[in-house]
Amino acid sequence: MWNFKDSAAHLYRQYELITCINMFEPWEKKLINGIVLLMFVLLIFSSCVYLPSYMDSLLEVIRPAAGSTKVEDLTYVPQRISSM
Repeated sequence: MWNFKDSAAHLYRQYELITCINMFEPWEKKLINGIVLLMFVLLIFSSCVYLPSYMDSLLEVIRPAAGSTKVEDLTYVPQRISSM
């Protein structure tokens, strides 16, 4: 059975192969990985700051409220937006 370190190394190798950064020099890899990490952090930050209600809805779908074990409470039914 794989441990967390092996799984993370495997996922990183897949990321390198998919993005083709495995052919770059080490300093280029660090630069590209830094840019990708920065974009990911900025995406999460802007989602939490500028779209808090949407993030709350997403978190409710991913992690239902504590104590609700009914199937009806766990399912997500999108609401139709009424036109003006």
